[in-house]
Amino acid sequence: MTKLFIFTALIGLALQCEKQTTPEPYSTSCGVDDPAKELPWLKDLIAKADEDKATMAYKGNYLGKIYLESFRDQPVFIVDMMMGNGGIALYLFHCDGQRVNDIRDDEIATTIAHFQRNNLVYSNFP
Repeated sequence: MTKLFIFTALIGLALQCEKQTTPEPYSTSCGVDDPAKELPWLKDLIAKADEDKATMAYKGNYLGKIYLESFRDQPVFIVDMMMGNGGIALYLFHCDGQRVNDIRDDEIATTIAHFQRNNLVYSNFP
């Protein structure tokens, strides 16, 4: 009787569990389906980050996360890594790999500070 109860309970649990699925890739941006694999500059940056995670080749300067956001109605990549620049750990890049350098102070307070960071592109950091 106990075996039948355990068997029935296991079947019930199995039926209640939802199938774990991988989330759909973030929306097509920059004219590609997977920016991390299809944008050469981003692919190179991620390779450097993987190397830094594995061997500390860059002394931890490439540990962090990369997100895809919208800034000024255009897709941008938030690179939340030091990248060898002392204390600065947040960079914005256009699809072509060029840094967004003309950020105004008011945009930092109103837009950048409120990025949702939902579209994770890459992470080598917990």
